[in-house]
Amino acid sequence: MAKGHAANVHDKTEQALRDDERRNRHFQVRLDSDLAKQLRHYADQRHNGVVNMALTTIVSKFFNGK
Repeated sequence: MAKGHAANVHDKTEQALRDDERRNRHFQVRLDSDLAKQLRHYADQRHNGVVNMALTTIVSKFFNGK
């Protein structure tokens, strides 16, 4: 593959293709210390410490009101 050019779909592994499909749903953020502590506390209390599930719940409730 030439540098700077995207790989042909046929050249990609199955994992690379799945990653491409998920990329638009992937977010990374840096939180200040206090907010990070609050998030971890919320995750510990309501989601057995699973931060990703806690974030999914928080964002869902914010946008969907559920």
